[in-house]
Amino acid sequence: MTRPGIENWWAVQAMIASYNHVYQVVHQTAYETRGIIGVSIYGDAPIAPYQFEFLALTSSPRDVVEAIRAYPMDGQSYVLDIFHEEPSARNLKADYILEGYEFVRTGPILGLRLPVRIRSNLSCIHKAVKVQEAQHANETLSTENEHLPLRGLRGKHIHNFYAEADGQVVGWAQLVTVYPGVGYLNQVYVMNAFRNRGIGRALVERAHLHCMRTHLEHMVLIPSDMALPMYRRLGYRPLAYFTALRPREKE
Repeated sequence: MTRPGIENWWAVQAMIASYNHVYQVVHQTAYETRGIIGVSIYGDAPIAPYQFEFLALTSSPRDVVEAIRAYPMDGQSYVLDIFHEEPSARNLKADYILEGYEFVRTGPILGLRLPVRIRSNLSCIHKAVKVQEAQHANETLSTENEHLPLRGLRGKHIHNFYAEADGQVVGWAQLVTVYPGVGYLNQVYVMNAFRNRGIGRALVERAHLHCMRTHLEHMVLIPSDMALPMYRRLGYRPLAYFTALRPREKE
């Protein structure tokens, strides 16, 4: 499937398929397509402060808005993600504002073509396969409200890695390989006291290594503002952008 105006539409599709796969395995959420919109159904899952996330699969704001209005929500809250190739997309966002939406944020979808050279020492990075390994990682991660989800160990396309330093677990990463040919980096976290020591980079490069060993061709991710410089140094570049919107409250 392609979409006019977005050359790397496959990266958007990989992102959508990957994070929804994790939510389905870990939180028992659901995802469906209704023609020109995708719908992530979160319900009461502790993922976000809304019950639905709509994804615009077409560039027409009016058609997307009509499809959302026709979707049965029973007054529950939602957010809408639209996709574009340029960072600003002012005209597209303006069209949605006219349709009754307000801006939340815009972010890039970054990508990297494999193979790449691994420069980190990966001896401190381990893959969590057994429940005991995940529990061991969570003993430390939970002190900063992070945890490696045990249910994620059930998914053959979900790969969890954890980093050790100074005799303890200090970070983790989650890789999703459900979309053909693409590895999606869903999570990278390093504990506060261990940042700026190359641990985040080692976690990312461990994911790269896994993908190269399984002959995947691309990496895709959505970066945090803090991690963006690291990903740029690793060679990641914007492939597309998303803008999150929400319905404007009636006065």
